[in-house]
Amino acid sequence: MKHIKFLSLILALIFLQGCTLNSSRYVHFEKSPSKNYYSNKIKDNLMDNKTYSLQVFDTNLYKYFPVDEKDNDILKNFINTLDESAFLDKFEIKNKEVFRLIIKFQEENYIIKIYDNKIATLNPWDGHYSEDIIDMSNLPQIGRAHVWTPVT
Repeated sequence: MKHIKFLSLILALIFLQGCTLNSSRYVHFEKSPSKNYYSNKIKDNLMDNKTYSLQVFDTNLYKYFPVDEKDNDILKNFINTLDESAFLDKFEIKNKEVFRLIIKFQEENYIIKIYDNKIATLNPWDGHYSEDIIDMSNLPQIGRAHVWTPVT
């Protein structure tokens, strides 16, 4: 009986060892190859004329709103106004995002999280790299999201 208990303890320790390995690539994001890695992937999809749809997710109402197809140009305008200087290495989150713009291509989906009129982040649903951090403060108004903020 002691041998069975000892053997079961050893087997349990062997099987539980896998839980302690820190090899999950979804928990610890790798550093992106570039600061605008995901933005370039979206730009490539747009240049290849891949079809996509847009949805806005309001984080205050916790509700999705579809974007009319005729307004899909807002994504092209936004992505085309971005240059190298619009991307940051890091930023400090002060508030939760006001809304999210969900971009759905056939093979992949992306999320643009809008925090305020100056900061947005871009990442796919299941990316391996850290998100693109976009500084929108120097962008022309055509490519810039306007976030409504209530007067207090």
